[in-house]
Amino acid sequence: MVTDRVVVRWPLHSTTLVFPNSFPLSTSGSDGVSRGPRPLLVRMSDVTTRRPPLLSTLISSLPRLGYAGSRSALLHVDPGGDPEMTSGGQRLGVRELNRFQLLRWIGAVGALLIGLGALGAGALPVLDNPYSSFPGGLFMARMLQTSSVMVLVGVGLLVMAWVLMAPFVGASYRAGSASGPTVTASLITRTFAAWVLPILFTAPLFTQDIYSYLAQGSIVARGMDPYSAGPVDLLGPADPLARSVPFIWSHSPSPYGPVALGIASAISRLTADSITLGVVAHRIVSLLGLIAAGWAISRLARRCRVNPVTALWLGMLNPLTILHLIGGIHNESVLLGLMLVGLEVGLRGVDKLGGRNGQNVDPASGAGLIVLSTLLIGGAGLVKVTGFLALGFVGMNLARHFLRVGRGPVASLVLAVIVQTTLLFATIALITAVTGIGLGWVTGQGGAATIRSWLSMTTNVGVSAGFLGMLLGLGDHTETMLLITRGVGMLVAVGFLVRFLFATYRGTIHPVGGLGVATFVLVILFPVVHPWYMLWAILPLAAWANRTFFRASVVAYSAFFSFTVLPRGLALPAPTVASIYFGAALVFVAVVSLGWWLMRRGTIRGLH
Repeated sequence: MVTDRVVVRWPLHSTTLVFPNSFPLSTSGSDGVSRGPRPLLVRMSDVTTRRPPLLSTLISSLPRLGYAGSRSALLHVDPGGDPEMTSGGQRLGVRELNRFQLLRWIGAVGALLIGLGALGAGALPVLDNPYSSFPGGLFMARMLQTSSVMVLVGVGLLVMAWVLMAPFVGASYRAGSASGPTVTASLITRTFAAWVLPILFTAPLFTQDIYSYLAQGSIVARGMDPYSAGPVDLLGPADPLARSVPFIWSHSPSPYGPVALGIASAISRLTADSITLGVVAHRIVSLLGLIAAGWAISRLARRCRVNPVTALWLGMLNPLTILHLIGGIHNESVLLGLMLVGLEVGLRGVDKLGGRNGQNVDPASGAGLIVLSTLLIGGAGLVKVTGFLALGFVGMNLARHFLRVGRGPVASLVLAVIVQTTLLFATIALITAVTGIGLGWVTGQGGAATIRSWLSMTTNVGVSAGFLGMLLGLGDHTETMLLITRGVGMLVAVGFLVRFLFATYRGTIHPVGGLGVATFVLVILFPVVHPWYMLWAILPLAAWANRTFFRASVVAYSAFFSFTVLPRGLALPAPTVASIYFGAALVFVAVVSLGWWLMRRGTIRGLH
């Protein structure tokens, strides 16, 4: 069949329309009079679109609507072999190991600068600063700007070392390049210990939240209800713990669950409300939570056929993890530890029920692991409610097991929901009884919404809409617009969550990937977003998503947002902030240039 080919060129691409010549180009009526050209119908299958390679790559990386989870599942590529045995199981040679060791030392020096600078630039208590008695503490406390510059230079060295480690851990920044030999997981673990140790015993960093934790722990330890009022209201304005609580939280009831408050209460009793010992104790708890998360990430990575070394580097060695979960002592460390361990235990339990993934069929052991999984994930949710999300993805994996053993699709889904819901309520009842803390956390989740976070997309849209209304003379309706935009954002996030739950049930996406992507969407649309909130998604996705696009995006995000929060955790005058960042940039460039010059001369051996 002869065809006419018409090419229509657009600015960014060309479209070729193919018209079959079997159709007449004109039509005539019954009276023989010509009616002119006949309209030609073109099927979409007859349209060929050509795009430049770069544009095609970018478009293919964007999410599209289709089968639930089908596009997001492309973030993971099955390597087709043992991910730990890359390049024939080879490890790095002596030259490459020396380079990696130098990067470890650069990061350790950065951590030492952070630890020392925190004694003057950190989030110090309002009364009776105990860190002035530390070696160098009194001297550093007199120089806020210099101490802040020291911390930021240390952050720069830490971030630089982490970013440059990528080729040594199998995370090349070049798309499509084969992964070469890598260091061992134990070396990553030792690097994590070396980078964390200098920060473990210094002053809090980047936030004042730890003083809220200490005050709320004291409230629970004294037998008061942390959900009835704020720390200043319950402890009194003269209490040294209450005095150090940030003003925005001083009269706010606790937003945390009984697990977080139970841990804080135990620390309060153990340390007799000592600020120094309390900070160290909370840091140790955060460290234990991250150790548990690291164990789970390595197991989940093997389950997803991802190199555990790469996953640990992206998640555990991530500067945001070290700076904000250890330095800032946020509850996310406990949340992520419990949630990820619970996820691995739950998936292993389902494997034992069906004898999958190398597990022997053992229904009793499998059921016990599922119960333990719910206890762990429920505990994560009783730190912050976002921890409950993992329960749904374990449940969908359980529903797939019921489907495989012959139950109907609806029956499998309903049975899994009943099992998980029953175990969850039992977990909440057990933890409530053990801690003696009530259910005030259920209604106390809206306190943080009073903050207008510039990282929150829905908050920015609401504030912009309110500002536009004022420009148009309609009055100040910002609060109403925030209520609408944040509400819509949460509804969309819930819709995506349900979508990925069903994608997991259909087998379109792995439970680990479904949890990570759903959490990512939740963070994007959350009413309040802090830089470390993205770790909710980064840590599980590190064990599953192995696309270069994903890893490069995580590196860029983590590197940038490592510098966006001042060490003090409080706002400073704009000129002071500018001088701190300008001074830190100058010193950092000078230090790196000096180090490079010394390496070029051969004084320092490693990267040359």
